[in-house]
Amino acid sequence: MIWSSGGLDRTLGVTLVAGAGLAAAVSIGWLASQGNPLLFVVSLIPAAAFAAFIIAPRPVWLLWCAVLGGLVIAGAFQLYIPQLQRVRWLLMPIATVLALQGLWEISGKRGTQDPQPTPSVLWWCLAFLAAVTITTASSPFVAERFSIAFKGYFQLWGLLIALTFIAWPAGTIDRLPRAFLGIALLQLPFVLHQLLVLVPRRVGMGGGIVPVDIVAGTFGASLEGGGANALLNAFLIIVIAGLLAARQYGVISLTRFFVFFVPVAIPIFVNSAKVSVLYLIAVFAVLYGKDLVERPLRFLAATFAMTLLLLVVLIALVLGAHNTERVGTVSDLIRFTYEYNIANDEVGDSLSRTGALEFWADRHGRADIKGTLIGHGIGYTRVADVETPYRETVRATVNGVPVNIDIAQNIGNTGVAALLWETGVFGLFCILGLFAATFRSAGRLEQRHRHVPERAAAFRAIRAAAVVMIIMLMHKNSIVYDAAYQTLIMIIIGFTAYWERQGDHQGAANGP
Repeated sequence: MIWSSGGLDRTLGVTLVAGAGLAAAVSIGWLASQGNPLLFVVSLIPAAAFAAFIIAPRPVWLLWCAVLGGLVIAGAFQLYIPQLQRVRWLLMPIATVLALQGLWEISGKRGTQDPQPTPSVLWWCLAFLAAVTITTASSPFVAERFSIAFKGYFQLWGLLIALTFIAWPAGTIDRLPRAFLGIALLQLPFVLHQLLVLVPRRVGMGGGIVPVDIVAGTFGASLEGGGANALLNAFLIIVIAGLLAARQYGVISLTRFFVFFVPVAIPIFVNSAKVSVLYLIAVFAVLYGKDLVERPLRFLAATFAMTLLLLVVLIALVLGAHNTERVGTVSDLIRFTYEYNIANDEVGDSLSRTGALEFWADRHGRADIKGTLIGHGIGYTRVADVETPYRETVRATVNGVPVNIDIAQNIGNTGVAALLWETGVFGLFCILGLFAATFRSAGRLEQRHRHVPERAAAFRAIRAAAVVMIIMLMHKNSIVYDAAYQTLIMIIIGFTAYWERQGDHQGAANGP
């Protein structure tokens, strides 16, 4: 390298880098002033390459770029600077560079040290990759559909490889839970702006828009459409699980717990994501289930506190749904939610969540053994093309009113339904196995690292997070395309895989 030999070479190298950076900045500024968003986005490509040239040798920098890019920047740009929302495309090359560094590092150490165990989650990832390979090889190949779907599925999986295999500097991995807390606290100002400014702006837009859906913090939303409010709440509730686990281990005082809890919890009360009730119940069951036998008084106290919290959330949901869904009481809310998700196969011109599963079941089983086992190829539920036989409009009746169900846009409306159509029972089983392996590994690691309370608390929270992720599969199809969701789950699983790979003889004795 030009800056590695001597003082003169180093000065020349720095001058060239600075000059190139200044030229890139001036060029981008001029292109931005032309008022052409597409031209501006294209201009970012060489700038991104230049930045990658500087940052690529520094995996820690890349890791934080991926964390902040996936959980903050991509979603914020989608809502506030939609012309630049494709900045999320940079996440995949960042994750890929990190993965290559991890693989290079592990290949260079082969045979030079004691072998480290392969984390169980990686075997499930390989199994899912095999499921995708099998369904792709056995289905009609459509290049556009495959490329879009492959990017959607695997855009952030490089993070898992990097977190597992790179020899990170001391403390880097242990900072990830703290980063989650910081990002959770950052959501409040975004949520307040969206609630107080953007929701009133959407009230008069009509067109089936639910105004409060835009309250999604930095996880992505559209002024003219929906938002990832359920994903925001899942993230915040995972962070709350971390706070509760930290409190159980004595890592934080009761005062500090409430100082963090209040700003993290406020967004949950205002964005009307009904699935939050299930997330909270799952967290309670994981964190306090053993206390029923071992520490019954703490269990009763936790039950009382959780009941109050659930009541507050239910009241907030009733107030939030009152104007748009004719909900006036908690019983009305329960009835409406049941009818919307379970009782009816169709809601408006779309399949309900259970209706999508029934529709899949009607066309599989004995009617299509191959499709049942290995699916019809990734992208099948997302990219419509002439090869897909489900492109049909189903005539149905809802409450006595004829409606048209556009199956091509709706059959994969949950993660479970999308995985069944695209990868079959085999692929769905692998993803469920991945989350179950994360749950089991986190339990073992919690016991192994009990002498490092902050880390042990993180593993206890990860067990709750794994259950939340499984619930997400039944509620949203984020797993097949959403960069923020994949960033979240890859960091959580990667954190677990890193410490599992250290075994009993490395790292366990070191505090964060």
